[in-house]
Amino acid sequence: MIAAIRPRRDARRPVRRATLVTALLVLGFVSSRPLVAQSAVVLSAGAEVLTMHVARDRPAARAYAGPVLGAFGGIGYRKFEVEGHYAEGSLSPESGTIGGNEDFADGALQLRVRVLPWLAIGAGPHLRAFITPAGTARWTRMEAHARAEGELIAGLAQLQVEGWYALSAETNVQGGGSGAMGGEAGVTVKLPRAPVSLRLTYTADRATFKSGGSEFVDGLRLGLVFDRF
Repeated sequence: MIAAIRPRRDARRPVRRATLVTALLVLGFVSSRPLVAQSAVVLSAGAEVLTMHVARDRPAARAYAGPVLGAFGGIGYRKFEVEGHYAEGSLSPESGTIGGNEDFADGALQLRVRVLPWLAIGAGPHLRAFITPAGTARWTRMEAHARAEGELIAGLAQLQVEGWYALSAETNVQGGGSGAMGGEAGVTVKLPRAPVSLRLTYTADRATFKSGGSEFVDGLRLGLVFDRF
C-alpha cells in the first residue's frame, strides 16, 4: 500500500525536528509566566499518552496498534485561540495482519474563534505520516472544526466534544484521498490546589481513498494539562 518515496532515515528527520520544536514551544509557555501575569493572554501546555489503533480495508485488511506519546500547547487572547499538537510512536501489526511495524507521526495547528461562551469554531492544517522501511504514506488535510464545552461538575470537571470535517484531504497512496472526518469527546478534571488538570479523551477519524478503500484511526488519550501559569 505504501509507495517507496525515500529511505526510512530521511523520513524520520522531520519527525525528530518536529519533536524538538514542540519541546521548545512547551518550554516557552512555561517560562513566560511573568508576561502572562501582566496581560490577558491565556497559555496552556501539556503531554499525553495515547493507545492508538489503525485499521485499513484496502488493498488488504490490516490493523495496527500501539502506544503514542504527544505534546500540545495553546495560546488564547479574548475570543481567539491558537492550539497545536504533535504525537509520534510505533505501531505493531495486530494478530492476523501481515507486515511489519509502522512509525506514526501526527501534527496539527488550529486557529479558533469563540462565538459563544460554550462554542468555538476553527480551522487549520493537519499532517499525518505512516513510516516504514519501504516508504512513507502521508496525509495533508485542511480541517474545519467545531468545539462545544461545558461544566459537568462546577469548578471540578468539564466536558468537551469536538467534530471536524476535511475541506481538503490529500495523500500520496491509493490514488489520493477523497475525504476525511472525525471527532472526539473527553472530560477534563481539575486537581485541587494544583496547576494541572487530567484529561481523558476518546478520538476517532475516518479517511477515504479515491481507490474506494478507507483508513480508520481511533484511540484513548490520557493527558496532563498545565493551565494555570
